[in-house]
Amino acid sequence: MAQDGTWLIKRRDGDDTKDVSQKTPNDAVKKPDASGKSVNALEVRVSGDKIDYVVNGSTVHSTPKIGMKTDGIYGIRVNHQLEVEVDGLTKQ
Repeated sequence: MAQDGTWLIKRRDGDDTKDVSQKTPNDAVKKPDASGKSVNALEVRVSGDKIDYVVNGSTVHSTPKIGMKTDGIYGIRVNHQLEVEVDGLTKQ
C-alpha cells in the first residue's frame, strides 16, 4: 500500500525479491484522510488453484497457485513509518 492509493505485491525468497504484480492503483485502497491516517484490511486467500490478494474486501489481483510456495512458513514484512495490527492470521 502506498499513500497514493496504489498497491504492490512482492514475493521474497531468501534475499531475493520478485514482483508478483506491478504497482497498481485501485479504488479499494484507502488514501490518508485529513489527519494523515488510513486503515486498509489486507488478505491473501489461497484456494485449490489460485491465490487472491484482497484489499478491504475487494480482490485486487489473482495469480495461479502453481509455482508459488503456499504451504509451510509464512511471514509479513512491513516497511517503515507504518503502524500495523495483525489479527485473524490463520492457516486453513
